[in-house]
Amino acid sequence: MSHAQSTPDYNIVVDVDDDEPTLEFQDFATTGANQGRMNTDGAATASAPPPYQAPGVTDPSGNGHSIWHVEYWAQYFNVDSRDVVQRTYMAVVPKDSFLDVYNANPDLWGTFWIPTSVIFVIFVTASLSQGIAEALAGAKREYDFTMLTFAVFIVYTYVLAIGTFVYGVTRYFGSHPGLMECLSVYGYAMAVWIPISVLCVLPFNWFRWVMAAVGFASSGFFIMRSVNQIVGRSNGKLHKAIIPLLLVAHALLVVVFKFKFFNYSVANISGPGAPAQPSDS
Repeated sequence: MSHAQSTPDYNIVVDVDDDEPTLEFQDFATTGANQGRMNTDGAATASAPPPYQAPGVTDPSGNGHSIWHVEYWAQYFNVDSRDVVQRTYMAVVPKDSFLDVYNANPDLWGTFWIPTSVIFVIFVTASLSQGIAEALAGAKREYDFTMLTFAVFIVYTYVLAIGTFVYGVTRYFGSHPGLMECLSVYGYAMAVWIPISVLCVLPFNWFRWVMAAVGFASSGFFIMRSVNQIVGRSNGKLHKAIIPLLLVAHALLVVVFKFKFFNYSVANISGPGAPAQPSDS
């Protein structure tokens, strides 16, 4: 006897809501134009570096400080003695690029104190030299403080005037220097005259000429190398005729140093109470 088995029919209705958001795939390779992206090797490719901006220039975004604020000048004294000694050595022995180190952290400490120290040392050593010469000749010692006034005038005028001149000319031709940058070159360039002033106390005129030549070569090479680096930013717009002019100005400074501060002779002092006279040789 056969039995017939019936299978019930089921109707399944699925309600699809058309308002549901659909899945979307985002292409991250084209987003974030200013963000770093991965290249095929998996290394991050950084965006192009910003153009050169000389130290001391106010940030155009408004984050910089005005020249009338203490914070503006405080940034130029954010150095320690090790930094100043390192930069001084680089100026006296100009083997490496001074501006590459200086522009990473500009300072006015060495720019001001090195010329000031030169004024003090050059006056003391010149007075000591004349004092020794007068003592050996039996003459009465008389201090010449006009020598100090002259040292202040010649050193500060040279650093400020020539440094500002370099800044103005290179800026006009599009090198975009910083004023503090140019002044620092001439401020630190004076460092070599501190040991030379001490050595020129020795009573040998030929030796003092040699020391003057060494000072001219060392500081002159340092200045020319640094200024040439600034001139190089003008993309050939600035003619390098400025270099000979700066060499002439530097040579005049050395001549003044030699005949005003490094020039004395015991033989030219005659009679008690006679002042020390500069030698002719």
